[in-house]
Amino acid sequence: MASFEKSLKRFLLRLAALFRPSGFFTPQEIPIESFKKILVIRQHDQLGDLLITTPALHALRKKFPYAFIAVVVREYTAPVMLNNPNVDEVIIFYEKLKRWNISRLVHFWRRLRSSGGFDCTIVLNTISRSTSSDVIALLSKAKYIVGPDHLPKEKNDSELIYTVLSHRSEKLQTEIEHNLDIVSVLGAAPDGFEYDLAVTNRERIEAENIFLAMAVPKGKKVIGVHFGTLDTTRRFPLEKLAELINWMKEKYSAEIILIIGPNETESREYLLSLLRYPVISAPIMKLRVAAAFMKHLNVFLCNDTGTLHIASAMRVPTVSFHSLNDPAVWKPPHPRHIAVRAEDHRITSITVAMAQEAVKKQLG
Repeated sequence: MASFEKSLKRFLLRLAALFRPSGFFTPQEIPIESFKKILVIRQHDQLGDLLITTPALHALRKKFPYAFIAVVVREYTAPVMLNNPNVDEVIIFYEKLKRWNISRLVHFWRRLRSSGGFDCTIVLNTISRSTSSDVIALLSKAKYIVGPDHLPKEKNDSELIYTVLSHRSEKLQTEIEHNLDIVSVLGAAPDGFEYDLAVTNRERIEAENIFLAMAVPKGKKVIGVHFGTLDTTRRFPLEKLAELINWMKEKYSAEIILIIGPNETESREYLLSLLRYPVISAPIMKLRVAAAFMKHLNVFLCNDTGTLHIASAMRVPTVSFHSLNDPAVWKPPHPRHIAVRAEDHRITSITVAMAQEAVKKQLG
């Protein structure tokens, strides 16, 4: 089945490539001064992956202050891009076929093709390549389609979609830098590594009311804990997490707030059964309200997942637990974030003592 799907995607891509603008262009040949509409595509990744691209969007806005910049994202990740000061329009791509209907198809088509389409399309692929992203790039009607040079659809295949190639650096870099490298071919220079996630006043007030209802005494350390992730190889064991929480309550008399998603109530109940001290369970919040809520935390503990990057976007110090993904590449590259990783890169090999040491550094 996987082989058939791969062959079908390759066939569809080659069919779509018939509509690709002819020729390749060097960065020096791009008429960037004429760009009035720019499309950025990043619709096949998760929340954290999308937030990692926001420094590249910031660099683009600085280079093209008067251009119309639109971003194509998947439905699930769209909330983190709303109100982004560097984006004029968020175009939603529905990942599941059943979410599409005639109205949404027409709307999507019009957004890509209105006023003659886009002058330039940038496909921010850094780890894997998406056939749907390639097709969207072609539908945008852009003559200049920018993408990295290290992700051919098949080994030794010639490039079928991109007309401007950015070079993938050989040195060890953060994912933020890999995205910045792609937009740099348009002359967009880096302007910091901070993420952009702009919550509204209404979301901020809702989050504040939730926090005030918890009646946390003034002066107490407030530590948020999120234990969820769909990938179990990235999940710090709940038994060890419970031991860590008990230690934080004893050593710091800290107020511990559990922040969970809709599918994590059962795991929360199990974690609560392991604790010797009472903690606060925050209500399930919408993503952007949860982001605003994090501003009330002194430290946030989490796994290597999207919530780590949301906390970073809100400038909240974190302690995060990592496994296979190298934190030198994936952790937000700011001093306020401490990564904990075992030598064998197994999440279960992280000891409670290692986690305690990281918490001591943060609270110190």
